[in-house]
Amino acid sequence: MVEKEEGEIVYIRLILGTLLLSMGIFLSGCNGARESEEVAYIVAIGIDKAEQEGMIKVTYQIAKPNVEGNKGEGEKDTVLISNSAVTIAESLNLLNSTTSLVPSMSHVKVLVVGQELAREGLANFWGSLKRYREYRGSMFVLVAKGTAKDFLEGNKPSFNISASKYFETMLDSGIEAGYYLRVSFHQFYIRLKSNSAESYATFVDISSLSGKGDVATPRVSGSKIDGYVAGGIPLQGGNPIEFAGTAIFNGDKMVGILSTTETRMMAMLLGNFNNGFLSMEDPLVTKKFVNVNLRLGAAPKIKVALGEEHPVIDIKILLEGEITNLPSGINYEQESYLRLLEEQVNQVCHEEMANMIQHTQELKSDVIGFGYYVRPEFTNYQDFLQYPWFEEYSQAKVNITIDTKIRRTGLMIRTYPVK
Repeated sequence: MVEKEEGEIVYIRLILGTLLLSMGIFLSGCNGARESEEVAYIVAIGIDKAEQEGMIKVTYQIAKPNVEGNKGEGEKDTVLISNSAVTIAESLNLLNSTTSLVPSMSHVKVLVVGQELAREGLANFWGSLKRYREYRGSMFVLVAKGTAKDFLEGNKPSFNISASKYFETMLDSGIEAGYYLRVSFHQFYIRLKSNSAESYATFVDISSLSGKGDVATPRVSGSKIDGYVAGGIPLQGGNPIEFAGTAIFNGDKMVGILSTTETRMMAMLLGNFNNGFLSMEDPLVTKKFVNVNLRLGAAPKIKVALGEEHPVIDIKILLEGEITNLPSGINYEQESYLRLLEEQVNQVCHEEMANMIQHTQELKSDVIGFGYYVRPEFTNYQDFLQYPWFEEYSQAKVNITIDTKIRRTGLMIRTYPVK
């Protein structure tokens, strides 16, 4: 009897072992594996309006497997391939028919949209990008002033860096000055469907490298900084590609561009402003300038109330600063003088922020997302949906309070004039 039971146990173990071995073979996932030399890793996609009616031109920037991340001197690490199709899915089929490698979108860093197509609207193809699993929600969205194809062709990094790493580091470095903001495809898509905020994207263009600039927004009273957009920065040498300003949308259509100074104010209101230099007039010697390195001292405080006629938006911003340059030699480290610098920062930032908000109101584009703050005014979400927020936003009264505290004076505790 005991021998019979032991035999049954051995038999059961044998069956279980066979099943586990079979599962290991069939569930290993290696049947679909490909060597890296067999895959066309796409690092950037550009979408433009095609010459043919109802079609789009799609440009793929594909990394060469043998040089990606290990580019030799004078050797390009990517290749550009363009085709025209009715949909992005068909464009991908055409790409697969013209290259010996299997296209993969799982490593796409940026999605570049030409300005003409952005102004016509993105709704026709945006949903298909969100639905297909290979398009990552983490890829960044850019709007090119000309065409996306020209932008990708004109990108010539000055340093020995791969194309994917270039886009990644460029968009990461935007927080250092606040002159352009990065936005992921997922963030863009969420706002595209939202009734509380409009979408925005990084604005890019190709510089002429002439050294001549084109001011987009003139400096406000007391400031020494002009506002630029990509393509208008006075640049000479290096990579001609410029990241500057923000493309703003109304629904799925691009309706305007915020300059670098306006984008910085937008970053403050979004709570995404890390730090940046502000150059302004010396309060006591207006021909001289003062440099202050600013950062947010706390998250912005925003309150939106439904007024008798139109909404009322109250904004409170706390900034902290560090003095980095005092050419006049005046001892602004002294408390009585320090307050003059803080008031100067308050005035400059207040005027720049008011101008930026007025600009978005004229375009009926709430890219800040004030609509999220007005929701508590309604008893339920359905009541909010029936409220024409974007129309009301254009008529809203905005109250702005800027409070600056200069906490540090750099490596000097007292300034003496130059003899």
